Amino acid sequence: MALNRRQFVGAAAGAAALGATGTASAQEEPDYGGWFDNVSNYDGTVDKRGQDTVEITVGAQGNNGNFAFDPAAVMVSPGTEVVWRWNGEGGGHNVVSDGDGPLNSGSAVAESGTTYSHTFESEGIYKYVCVPHETLGMKGAVVVRPGGGGSGGSGGNGGTPEGPPANPDYGGWFEGVSNFDGTTVDRTDQDTVEITVGAQGNNGYFAFDPPAVRVTPGTEVVWRWNGEGGGHNVVSDGDGPLDSGSAVAEAGTTYSYTFEEMGIYNYVCVPHESLGMKGAVVVGGPLGGSGGSGGGRGEGIELSGPQWLLSGSVLLAFFSPLLFAAAMRRRYSEQPPATSDDLTLASGPAPVEEAAETEPAVEIGHDDYDPKGTAALVAFYFVLIALLWVFMYFVEFLGRVTVIG
Repeated sequence: MALNRRQFVGAAAGAAALGATGTASAQEEPDYGGWFDNVSNYDGTVDKRGQDTVEITVGAQGNNGNFAFDPAAVMVSPGTEVVWRWNGEGGGHNVVSDGDGPLNSGSAVAESGTTYSHTFESEGIYKYVCVPHETLGMKGAVVVRPGGGGSGGSGGNGGTPEGPPANPDYGGWFEGVSNFDGTTVDRTDQDTVEITVGAQGNNGYFAFDPPAVRVTPGTEVVWRWNGEGGGHNVVSDGDGPLDSGSAVAEAGTTYSYTFEEMGIYNYVCVPHESLGMKGAVVVGGPLGGSGGSGGGRGEGIELSGPQWLLSGSVLLAFFSPLLFAAAMRRRYSEQPPATSDDLTLASGPAPVEEAAETEPAVEIGHDDYDPKGTAALVAFYFVLIALLWVFMYFVEFLGRVTVIG
């Protein structure tokens, strides 16, 4: 049973802090009065309190295109500057308060890098829209409340958004896709993730494998053609960022895209979309996040079966020299002290009378046994082994050469 470097590090962390858990405090979710009913990317209020500046993406993935604010709902402390930053997707957008609020970025613009900011001083709920795309669901809200940055709401942990929930709702996207079993494959914390184009599925070689995958923001996803099923391509559903061009059939062809923004990115093979050749990339994590649920959750370290086994081995290796030293010390202390009769027997028979022949008593062991020194020596041995393991894994990390696992 081989363990890769990531599993080993996770198991070592579990051995060092096994049983340590953190409890997230539940934050009461604001009542928006149905404001987010038609907003597909609303997944709870992200708690950013305690930060001087908070940024919101304009033109994020959502509402059947790039028609969303991300995060859709954010909670900040009074005096926080909120900055809206355009990503250049989805056409022209603006930020305008619903009703008589303070927000008004002006006419809709589409240029990437455009920013608009406002500092919120008074407590309350500030709803806003993108006027051109309000009917599509491009809405947002800023909640201003005092307090430190807790993990409240469903969207964050310690003020950090987690992206889509662990089991995203694809809204019927995978209906008719034979190789999708309802599982979103976890590939978080990997620099590069590969998806096969032309995998077995949908009554032929008309599938992406895996069809649904979760990655961390900043991950490069590479689609690799296997040469089966004719010409394929990778194109976003709607106004997404993916477009590999015309369909090609040559094995070994690759197309890649690096996902920076959290969200759900649906895509298809255009020639075989009607057959069910669809896929999705879920950006954001961790996989265990509760997403839309509003309650708190434990943040303890979770270990898989191999990691539990390795954690036990690490703990045993750590405590074994101490147990050995304790056993030897007890054995040494329980030995009876030498008497004058023992010394007489050890030096030979008495010269006064002849005694029957007996085997001379021989004490096995060393009179100068040092339990502390022995324990120190054994402990040094295990520390040396641990340093060698750390060195090998650093070699693997820096040189990308697999040494163990």
